Amino acid sequence: MATIKQVAELAGVGTSTVSRYLNARGYISEEAKEKIKNACEQLNYMPNELARAMKSNHSKTIGVMIPTICNPFFTELVHIIEQNLLKQGYKTVLCNTNGDIELERNYLNMAISNRFDGIILITGSYEFMELKTDIPIILLDRINEDDLNYITLTSNNRQGAVLATEHLIACGCKKILYLSSNEQIIPAKIREDMFVETVVKHKVSYAIRNHSEIDSIELKKMIEDGVDGIFAWNDISAIQCIGWLSELGIVIPDQVQVMGYDNIDIAEYVHPKLTTIAQPLAELATKASEYIVQLIDKTIAPPINIQLDNTLVVRQSTKTI
Repeated sequence: MATIKQVAELAGVGTSTVSRYLNARGYISEEAKEKIKNACEQLNYMPNELARAMKSNHSKTIGVMIPTICNPFFTELVHIIEQNLLKQGYKTVLCNTNGDIELERNYLNMAISNRFDGIILITGSYEFMELKTDIPIILLDRINEDDLNYITLTSNNRQGAVLATEHLIACGCKKILYLSSNEQIIPAKIREDMFVETVVKHKVSYAIRNHSEIDSIELKKMIEDGVDGIFAWNDISAIQCIGWLSELGIVIPDQVQVMGYDNIDIAEYVHPKLTTIAQPLAELATKASEYIVQLIDKTIAPPINIQLDNTLVVRQSTKTI
């Protein structure tokens, strides 16, 4: 394995000049930069990132924890975050937790041992607050209302759930089925609570089922029992439901109206096109990538708690008012 001394000898410069080049610090002439770059390529020199992190106490690495890579909502968030962090000189390590507290703990230990500079936590479990670390953390798309001593960035799940439920009611739904999450994640629980509060307020009949436990047979029975509106906690569940209704020969939105949540790209391409709640995804991701760097640089400090409103996107799966 090549050393920094060998790179310096081949480039015809001092080791301190190579060090400045690798760390992007101090003045180096363009000619010297080109020589060092060529020398690194010829020798296949790779700097020891861990050693550099131990020396500088900065790895220029940020971990992004998400509950699943299968939901396009999270992959789009991560894509925007990664692009923004690259512009600021940071690498991104994706940590897919599957909502498992043990995986979260393992990833946190990995972040500590590899000297990550920060973590962006996207919709982790309730139990994450039990894990203690000095690593700067931004909470994105989640909020623990019992402990706001963090920087949190969320869309307003209360406002979004009310907006969705009231749209179905305004479209004439008399009995609404809410498809809930099978995981104890905070945004899903808030949406469910606000759905219940809204239908009770408007004196509309309702039912709640876990989206992973219901199937097309039970759904058919519920429709026969009067369900004419469905509000799914996310777009993936809503799109699955549209597929079942299509198989059952149920006409959307004439017989049953369907509402999703998130406004993932595919919502516009299913048939019928999905009415949903659009979260300000790009703004959330951009702010998170900016805030985590500012938190690392200590130019901001918690608590900072920001909630952004959502918008209703009306398509073909609900009636027009």
